[in-house]
Amino acid sequence: MINNLWITGYRSYELGIFKPDDPKSKVIKKFLEERIINYAEDGCEWIITGAQMGTEQFVGPAVKEVQKKGYDLKHAVILPFANFGNQWNENNQSLLNIFLRNADYVNKITNLGYHSSIQLRTWQNFMLRHTDGALLFYDPDSGGKPKYDYSAIKNYLDKGNDYSLELVDFDAMQDFANSLSEE
Repeated sequence: MINNLWITGYRSYELGIFKPDDPKSKVIKKFLEERIINYAEDGCEWIITGAQMGTEQFVGPAVKEVQKKGYDLKHAVILPFANFGNQWNENNQSLLNIFLRNADYVNKITNLGYHSSIQLRTWQNFMLRHTDGALLFYDPDSGGKPKYDYSAIKNYLDKGNDYSLELVDFDAMQDFANSLSEE
């Protein structure tokens, strides 16, 4: 059973999403909402994400929708370092602040600002140790930033850890979008 689920995936720029009201973001949020409901019905208690623009920030509204439907589920955001997002433009910083305010729990791995990629690996290790599985929006054939999380998860599994990975690729997302348009 998955009590704590790590959800991550593509950044918004990798998906060609540059505005909060982009129709693609609505499809991804709806997809996440439906998957989160399935996990909640199977006993999941916490959805845990980072705060990157894109998949991770789409999780917040999806969890809120699931909570409105009566599921007892919480959303935790774990940041890899202090001052996360400070280098972003004003609009994206505003979206980040809203996202963090709407989470049930927010914390960071270190009180230090970014200084090394080791911090990101430490964050990945934290996420793996504190979750039972991951839902990863990533297509191994297409590359992109999620490849680092995918690699970390695969290495974790290769070491014999009991961990669940649900990989969602572009075809699965397109099939979901097609099914929505048929409704």
